[in-house]
Amino acid sequence: MIRKEIPSDPARMAALKSGQVDLVNYVPATDYAAMQKDKSVDTFVADSVYFLNITPNVKETLPKKAKVDGKEIEANPLRDPKVREALDLAIDRKTLVRVVLEGLGRPANQLMPANFFGGNKNLPERPYDLTKAKKLLADAGYPKGFEINFHCTNNRLPGDGAVCEALSQMWARVGLKVNANALNGTVFFPAQQKGEFSLWMSGWGTLTGEASYTYGSLVHTADPQIGLGAFNKQGYSNPEVDKLLQEGARTMDDPKRRALFEKVTEISMNDRALIPTVQIQTVWAAKKGMLTIPPRVDQETLAYEIKPKS
Repeated sequence: MIRKEIPSDPARMAALKSGQVDLVNYVPATDYAAMQKDKSVDTFVADSVYFLNITPNVKETLPKKAKVDGKEIEANPLRDPKVREALDLAIDRKTLVRVVLEGLGRPANQLMPANFFGGNKNLPERPYDLTKAKKLLADAGYPKGFEINFHCTNNRLPGDGAVCEALSQMWARVGLKVNANALNGTVFFPAQQKGEFSLWMSGWGTLTGEASYTYGSLVHTADPQIGLGAFNKQGYSNPEVDKLLQEGARTMDDPKRRALFEKVTEISMNDRALIPTVQIQTVWAAKKGMLTIPPRVDQETLAYEIKPKS
């Protein structure tokens, strides 16, 4: 078994086509669509644990101020729940999946699969409603919208850069000028950890299969003393959410703990502490008839699971 690191998507796909490698992972959506007509390639597809989530910075002051009519404003529009709901309503998730991701995803209404421990199966599908979004912006005092910077990764998960650009175009339909900046992860994550972004999107995977891992990291108030909220860089804080997460952490009864985390999911998603967009599907590709590999939700490619095709 020889493992090669080929970070570039085009180079990785070319290596498969030319016979330099027998198997590749992270097949981009555009290449997957072409592979469906290619009889020399087998593909393997699975839902992943990774979701692309938008994070609105709700601190009193944005690192780079928003603008109205080209002029900077002191207020942070994202602190207003109406504005966050408007951002949410302006996202056409079905189009993101069908067009931008070439079908390789699912619309998301929470930060992890609903069937994971603490996921909430009762949350409704996120609606797409431009009329209501425009009204909410007007009610919040932004009838002409506003301008804000939006940062995303472009190499963290399949389709992240394309989704980033598509979101800025969708928000433009309700009068917002959203300056999309898709960055390499080596640039994006250090800047995000320093609190340099006003509005951002990146991927997150619930690798443990339990809500405490995700919601305890992303929506609990940042509190280094108790080790929660480590990745809450947006300033979101809800005492009820904190109480439920802490109670869940010390509750041994599974049904009770599940119910506590389900409530956390409900409250934080209604608050739009983060705004989920899509759940990513992952694709592997191999030479036709050569091998089989079980597609994994954690996106791992494990050598011992690769078998010759009989």
